[in-house]
Amino acid sequence: MKVDKRKAFLVGIAFSISLAVVFGMYSSLAYSRAPITTHATYSTLYVEEGHFKHSGFFSNETVYKNGTSLEYYPSKITEELLGNYTFTSSPGTMGSYEATLHVKYYVSSGKKKVYILNESSSLGRGTFAGSFTLPVEFNMSALDARLKEVREGTGLYRAEREVYFVVKVRANGREPFTQEIRLNRDASGMLYFSGADKEYKKVVRNVSTTTNSVSFLGSDVGVSTARTVFPAMALLFAIPPAGFMYARRERKETEPKELKGLRKYTVEGTVPEGRRVELSSPRDLERVFELVDRPIIHYRDGETDVYAVADGETVYEYRAN
Repeated sequence: MKVDKRKAFLVGIAFSISLAVVFGMYSSLAYSRAPITTHATYSTLYVEEGHFKHSGFFSNETVYKNGTSLEYYPSKITEELLGNYTFTSSPGTMGSYEATLHVKYYVSSGKKKVYILNESSSLGRGTFAGSFTLPVEFNMSALDARLKEVREGTGLYRAEREVYFVVKVRANGREPFTQEIRLNRDASGMLYFSGADKEYKKVVRNVSTTTNSVSFLGSDVGVSTARTVFPAMALLFAIPPAGFMYARRERKETEPKELKGLRKYTVEGTVPEGRRVELSSPRDLERVFELVDRPIIHYRDGETDVYAVADGETVYEYRAN
């Protein structure tokens, strides 16, 4: 059975184009996906909280009764501020704690504080299991009396004070927990606490990565691999059609104008061995084609385009250039 070489060649070119398009589409799909997807989750290992609840005792109970808890306390009638500091951990653990009261006396020099005396006293220390509660007392009468002594003793009658207490907790296997609670006095003469509540959560970030893939012919191909392989395959299968189109273009550019009418009867191939008859013009080639009624075969002989018509053992050739 005789094989039509031209038809087989064109089928091969079409098949190559189809594969180039397929691999081009898979290349686009591969570049539209990330090679790796990262997913982060967060979990809380433990929670630690410190809270200071307080109430006031007054020299005048006309408005506020002793034991009343307020956000702001009038400094002129407040004699004592009593409270309880409570620390809790969840889940519970063993540990130790230490609480210290600090009173610092200073004078202002411009915007700078110049400290003249620092006093501290222990509020308590010990061990705990899960939680502990510590009583805290601020004797305002005693604090005011001490401030008066410092002013008179230093001659700095504009001296002021800072009052605060610090709780340090060390739990087994956990980070240190420190809380500073300050007793403040604003310009209007009201007393209030800052830092009375603190919560610390130990959060752990867990990261998982997934390698993404592209399904190809029933198999999964990693995106990273697909980004390399699929474009290379698309380029590989695009080369034959590109070469074919370039050859056709070159042939058209060098093809004599007189032969353009015979283009549809021209095929690429080789001619059989036999006696060669050289034709002098495209017109002669056209006459031979009409007489013999056989396809015109085009091939290259070095740098020369040859158009031939085979008639038995005789080959009629026209050399275009």
